[in-house]
Amino acid sequence: MTNVVIGAASGMGAAVARQMAPRGPLIIADRDLAGVERLAAELGGDVKVLPGDVTSQDQIDAIFASVDDLEAVVNTAGVSAARAPGRQIMEINLIGMARVLRAAEPLLRPGSVGVGIASQSGYLVPQHPELFAVLQNPLSETFFKDLGAFFDIEDASLSYQLSKCGVHWLIRANAGLWGKKGARIMSVSPGINDTPMNQQLEESRPVMADIIRNSPLGRRGTPDEIANVVSFVTSEAASLLTGSDVLADGGMVSVLPPSWEGKLRTSARS
Repeated sequence: MTNVVIGAASGMGAAVARQMAPRGPLIIADRDLAGVERLAAELGGDVKVLPGDVTSQDQIDAIFASVDDLEAVVNTAGVSAARAPGRQIMEINLIGMARVLRAAEPLLRPGSVGVGIASQSGYLVPQHPELFAVLQNPLSETFFKDLGAFFDIEDASLSYQLSKCGVHWLIRANAGLWGKKGARIMSVSPGINDTPMNQQLEESRPVMADIIRNSPLGRRGTPDEIANVVSFVTSEAASLLTGSDVLADGGMVSVLPPSWEGKLRTSARS
């Protein structure tokens, strides 16, 4: 049985890979190939390194072509609003997730588990059934046109939030298909964690320090804490969990500032 971790070169992905390694054969992938090669050297054992750019369906397909018996796939690949424009954020965070799920589907069997890393920020998006219907189909040829009917996709911050909300809805939309094969699928939503990506974001957004300070636990999360949640979700102990999200943010979502006032169009026809 093989486990797959995509986005494993650093941060949460590397922490998840370290927890998965004792389970048996492991594939670690990232577009930072040197990063996953260093991790493989650290882990030792039955670890295979592959390129893992989630914007490339060919690379994602090649990962799953190397799997005979899929135990779990965890996709941690993502980019923040500090590192990319809105369209690229959607390409990596949401469309990339859909590519991973599509490639994993032929390998699903009873007991297989899929986990996508979302974010607490996905909970900021206002309830909007028409918008959520679009988010459930990110591989549509008209996805960006349909999405543009609801908000300005050039707004990187909103695109990030929407991409992570989209992961929630994509997981929910795929739960039935996975369930028919005896497989489970979940998302995990971290808050502000001590990762290189978040450190860069904090430098440009001082409000994040206020969120951390005012949150119930008053601190950042750690990659290992998120890996602990992923380890549970992919275990038999979580056998009844599917199609839902685990919010693991230290309560930060309760103090997040509003960000969508006047920015979400109420109808695709407006």
